[in-house]
Amino acid sequence: VAANLLNEIRSAKSRNQWTIHDIQGHIVEFCLDQNGSRFIQQRLEVANANEKNAVMGEVIPAIKDLQNDVFGNYVVQKLFEFGTDEMKAGLKGTLKGNMLSLSLQMYGCRVVQKALESLDYEDLCELLNEFHQHVLSCIQDQNGNHVMQKCIEVMSVKAKEAEAQTGQVGLSGTLANRIQFIVDDVLANVEGLCCHPYGCRVLQRMLEHCVEFQKISTLDEIRLCHKTLLDDQYGNYVIQHVLQYGRESDRNSLLEIIVENDLLKLSRQKFASNVVEKLLKYGNSAQRNAIVREMLKVVGEGGASQEGVGSSVLLLMVRDAYANYVVQTAIDVVPEGNEKQMLLEELRENEVQLRNYTFAKHIVAKLGTK
Repeated sequence: VAANLLNEIRSAKSRNQWTIHDIQGHIVEFCLDQNGSRFIQQRLEVANANEKNAVMGEVIPAIKDLQNDVFGNYVVQKLFEFGTDEMKAGLKGTLKGNMLSLSLQMYGCRVVQKALESLDYEDLCELLNEFHQHVLSCIQDQNGNHVMQKCIEVMSVKAKEAEAQTGQVGLSGTLANRIQFIVDDVLANVEGLCCHPYGCRVLQRMLEHCVEFQKISTLDEIRLCHKTLLDDQYGNYVIQHVLQYGRESDRNSLLEIIVENDLLKLSRQKFASNVVEKLLKYGNSAQRNAIVREMLKVVGEGGASQEGVGSSVLLLMVRDAYANYVVQTAIDVVPEGNEKQMLLEELRENEVQLRNYTFAKHIVAKLGTK
């Protein structure tokens, strides 16, 4: 019967005349089928309480199979999204004791993320307790890391919104304390997680969303390994976030490291060059000008390499596949003034020579507009 119904729905030009009541008794089979699942999802967006309850009645007994099914998980997500408070309470019950196992599953982790977006603060606090002692194993998992990112985002946003709505100073900090155990586990392993393909994403979410005291602790811990992270294939993304969401002092720390460790060398590196660009983008005028002064220095003898002795650092940067982007960003963002003028003059005086270099062509084009 279910197969016949599915075929009818598949071939129907319009599904508008169909409701959940037409497939009662076969809802689970529909959930496990691509077209059937899509039909139920569409109905749940417009269904009345009776239709929604009909879906719930058949889904709940089969929920374990549906949560981690390629098509079934979407129906469970829709129930979280469009369910009544009573339905959400029932759905929350199916997560109790299963948060960790679901978070590590390919499709189950999506259901958990939707639950995090849909349930209220108190319900979430209860469910999040299941992650105690399991934060790192979740973060280092290809599915679980998405759940940890969502925990940080949702709980931080809810904490800030509650304070904004009530005007109660300090409320956001109190509410955000419920994810302090996640923050603590991350901060005890900062360098390793920053250099991890999934861990670096969690650190980025913390910098974007955490309430102020948690964000400050995160920035302080990251600062201890700025130099290591600058040119790491994953750590550089965390450092770029530090430049965007961090404090003036964090940007100064990174500026010092860049100046001390050779702007030319770092700008030629695939990952570090992105960091130099972000410092130009998010730095203040003094920080931007300090980088330009480094670019205008003349390469002296007795350095590690004899390349470009007598030339400015800038003229070596414009020829490089990565460093030329740093120069382009500088032209765009450095404020009008002495440094900007000297930068443009140095480039214009060598414009003929620049035309010979593949990577300098973009810069020659920019000079025409400045």
